[in-house]
Formats: sequence, C-alpha cells, structure tokens
Amino acid sequence: MKKIIAILAVAFIGMVAASNANAIEDQWSKGTLVAGVTGGIDPWYSTITFGGLAFGDYVLVDSWWKGHFTVGGQVGFEGGKGWSEFSAAPRVTYGLNLTDKFEVHAGFATGYYFGYWHGFYSSEFIGMHYFFSDAMAFTAQVGYASFSPSVLAGISFKF
Repeated sequence: MKKIIAILAVAFIGMVAASNANAIEDQWSKGTLVAGVTGGIDPWYSTITFGGLAFGDYVLVDSWWKGHFTVGGQVGFEGGKGWSEFSAAPRVTYGLNLTDKFEVHAGFATGYYFGYWHGFYSSEFIGMHYFFSDAMAFTAQVGYASFSPSVLAGISFKF
C-alpha cells in the first residue's frame, strides 16, 4: 500500500510540475520585447564608479531547453573622478522562467565605448527579472563589463 501511495504521489507531483512548466514557458513568447533602465556601480576599479544602462531584448526563440533566447542591444554610461565613458553594444541572452513572475538569464554583449578613452569591449553577465505586474518588473544584473556598470538594478517593461 505504501508503494502505491508513493507512486501516486510521484505521478501527481510530476503532472503538477509538467503543467507549471508549460505555463512558465509561455510567459516569454516569441516576439516579446523587454526593455529596461538600470543604474549601478562598478566595484572592480580602485575607486567605485557610477553609471547606468538601458537595454532592449527581443525574444527570438521561446522554447529552447525550457527557456528563451533573446537578441537586443544596450547603451551605457559610466563615470569616475575626471572621466566618463559611453558604450553601445548588441547583446544576446538565454533565460529561464523559474515561476510565472521570476526569470533568470545569462548573456554576453560586445560593442564600442567612447569618451575619455575609446575602443571595443565585451561584457558577460547574469541577471533576473521579478515581475510584480504583467508588464513591469524589478531588474538586477551582475557581471563584468569594461566601461559599463557591473552591478545594476532598475526597472523593466514587457511589451
């Protein structure tokens, strides 16, 4: 009898998880646009610098390994004592919807910075969106980026 109850419990948990997984995958359907504005710091220099980043991500593939693949772009600003830099870059991300409100992603951007210095840069990051409504989310991102803040928080919108 205990084995039958255990088998039924496992089957029930599997059915609930499968139905939730299908609902979660649908959150970021192909063609969805997520855009946001963040502010942050870069603690990797000898002095902490401040800046901001605006981004836009377009969902290109909506069901790839239970997640979504986006392409987009970002523009950033970072400044320190006596210098400032602007940056622009295309970016790609792969994200997983852990719940209907919470999404995590990892990404890569490479682009150009200009201001006090100039040249090419790359950025690797991990981040999250917590949607407190259907279209608005708290956004956070951490990574390594030259000439763009590395620890960011802000707001994003889903269209």
